[in-house]
Amino acid sequence: MHNNGIFVGRDMSVSQGHVTNVGEPGAQRQRRHGVDVLVITALAEEYDAVKQVLGSFPWEDHGTGGLEPFATTNTGGLSVALARPTAMGGRSTAPIATALTERLRPACLAMSGVCAGEPGATAPGDVVVASPAYQWDEGKYVGDSFRPDYHQMPMDGRWLRAVQNFDPSGLPSHGTATDEEAKVWYLERLLKGQNPRKHPARRRYFSRSAWEARLARWESEGLIAWRDSALALTEKGRTLIERALYIDVDGPERLPFVVVAGPMASGSAVMADPETWNRLEVNQRKIQALDMEAATIATIAHDRQVPHWLVAKGVMDHANLDKDDRFKEFAAQASAEVLFALLEELLKPAAASASAARPVGAVPGSVKKEVLRPLTYDWQDLADYLGIPSHHVRRFRAGDEAYEVWGWLESRDRLGELPDALESIGRGDLADLLRRHL
Repeated sequence: MHNNGIFVGRDMSVSQGHVTNVGEPGAQRQRRHGVDVLVITALAEEYDAVKQVLGSFPWEDHGTGGLEPFATTNTGGLSVALARPTAMGGRSTAPIATALTERLRPACLAMSGVCAGEPGATAPGDVVVASPAYQWDEGKYVGDSFRPDYHQMPMDGRWLRAVQNFDPSGLPSHGTATDEEAKVWYLERLLKGQNPRKHPARRRYFSRSAWEARLARWESEGLIAWRDSALALTEKGRTLIERALYIDVDGPERLPFVVVAGPMASGSAVMADPETWNRLEVNQRKIQALDMEAATIATIAHDRQVPHWLVAKGVMDHANLDKDDRFKEFAAQASAEVLFALLEELLKPAAASASAARPVGAVPGSVKKEVLRPLTYDWQDLADYLGIPSHHVRRFRAGDEAYEVWGWLESRDRLGELPDALESIGRGDLADLLRRHL
């Protein structure tokens, strides 16, 4: 704690909503960038999902009772501010996002939450990262004809490539579909009048070899039957899937979702009209998602000269007439996991590099071994102290976890943090050894 505020970065504190440099005694000079990321969510459920994803880190509330309350935390390398408006939509989001951007000066303005996904390209639970974001209902009506005037906000090219290469398989909400989950997915598609063969999620539920065998088994069980040149639900199959969906009030905890980057169109109203996609594809043939706030976030970042913006939203429905909230909680959770996994990759190295106390020299291999070998049972404490995300930890090679921690730090130019981390877990002997070579 510094200056009766919360410490949010190596040399920063937030006091009464303002970011101040406290790296030197008596310093009051404000930094060009304050918090690393300001995250805005539109709904309380989305706000809670962000806190759950960052659950191991303590939060400090600011401005309680005021017009722009927010909370801050530090993930071990990223300083994060989190806020939400009192209602959905760009008009409600703009005031609080603009005010906090000016006060906290983030390096990235971000948003996670839920959206509607284009049914031919996305499945419920998929996460869409906006690139570009635009307001689809800007333009002019001439009689019954609408003439759009889109102002599309592109994402940084380096960040876009990272999204395209992102693999969500290590995230807590991601999971491989079981045989039973594949059956429910397939029967639900038939119940909704969709073609499972052409569905964008088919290959996530069926490997090339599993498709024919599973269909044959379900046909023998009387759940599906061949009718009019296609497989269709039997009465037994319809009863089974209707009962399964009726019981599943809470929605899934894990799904084989994918992360896609593509155009996200923001509008001022919630849509429940399947023809919406046909209208929007006339002017943006690759549209992936509909929401109400992404264009606002991108515009504020552009106008306030925030270096980066990032909007990741989970698909909860397809903006059609049979939409429900079954996937809402999952979509909010998955989008928050994806958002922070991407920020860890894209923003944290820059934040760590900018705040490094001194350059790190080459460490002899013999010293590296001497430091890491005794950490067989302490590496997890080390990872927790350093704030290494759980989805990264799960990918560590068994038996080589201490070396994986070293590699994780080294790839992010954060090796200089290791001595202090070793000190914190009671290995001052190893910290002293390492300091002599950094």
